[in-house]
Amino acid sequence: MRILVNAISARMGGIVTYTRNLHRSFSQRQVNAQFAISKSLQLDGDNTSPMAASQYRPFPRLLWEQTLWRSMVRESGCDVLFSSANFGLLFSPVPQVLLVREGGLFDPLYLANCTPEQGVKSTAQRHIRRRLILASARRAQHVITPTAATRDLLLAWAPDLEKRVTVNSYGTMSEAFVPASTRTWRGDGVLRLLYVSVYYPHKQPGLVCSTVRAANQAGLAAHATITMDIRETGDFRGGSHDGLVMEQAYADGLVTLGRHPYEALPQLYCSHDVFVFPSLSETFGHPMVEALSSGLPVVAADTAVNREVCGDAALYFDPLSSVSLLEALHRLDADPQLRQALGERGRRRVLELYTWDQHVDRLLTILERVAAGGRTRKD
Repeated sequence: MRILVNAISARMGGIVTYTRNLHRSFSQRQVNAQFAISKSLQLDGDNTSPMAASQYRPFPRLLWEQTLWRSMVRESGCDVLFSSANFGLLFSPVPQVLLVREGGLFDPLYLANCTPEQGVKSTAQRHIRRRLILASARRAQHVITPTAATRDLLLAWAPDLEKRVTVNSYGTMSEAFVPASTRTWRGDGVLRLLYVSVYYPHKQPGLVCSTVRAANQAGLAAHATITMDIRETGDFRGGSHDGLVMEQAYADGLVTLGRHPYEALPQLYCSHDVFVFPSLSETFGHPMVEALSSGLPVVAADTAVNREVCGDAALYFDPLSSVSLLEALHRLDADPQLRQALGERGRRRVLELYTWDQHVDRLLTILERVAAGGRTRKD
């Protein structure tokens, strides 16, 4: 089986991590696969084809994908196309598997709380993107979502897709993200929070900053590390509030900001007391699973995806309330047995459900089945 992976959209965030890990796994397993990637993504090996199309504006990008890219897929000789980022060929010359990893466009919580400030242009763009994702899903032979909650959101907009959607949970590198005893709870007298993510308005870093400020005012010394660059907030309508709150918290010494390379993340998790995840809308939430695998107590926004992923290995809070988040932190601070139990449950949950190898095994099974079906129809 020869696989062509369309990862041209992998430029930042979880899709970059996913593409790198998938490329590494396919190479280690000697899977016959070619990766079409963004020119900004650096991957080793001769099985990658950097494409400039990721830099195109939306309409030229759409035209390129549905014309030139289709011709490239046809000429590649692949048995199956894996489109790993929401959009696929509407008339693929080979069987196609589509990964839908976009939650916000289908999520009522996101649409109600994150879109009002984004303006008419963004509303039109969301409408077009949603229609293209649904059209891509309807044209694909098979659709994958990373959680059942994401599947249900998608099916609420397109119930006709029910028979072709499969849930294949992501996984993490459980051998890299491991529990370590390098820090005891508030070992230096400070409650150290960690939030790993890139910036989008629905990620709500301002909520973490406000909670840290409130904790210090209430007598609980606290500090947060947020792996976002404050300049990213200026790239989004509706990001100015987060930017102001983050800037003030940084100036007051309440937070540390800035990106960290993926290779440095295991140590980062182990040097903090608790992982917080206030995002309003996710399709999976890779950092939550990395934190669970590291044995770190997790406090997450109370959403369907977060509850599905973390189960009883996390505490949950009202995602629109810093008071609720602070109450969860106080509860952890007062209960050492709860902290230990959450850490142990988290690690066990990852090993049972969310290892990376499990995800790749299931993905290859799906791709093989779809490719075989396509070959059967051609014979």
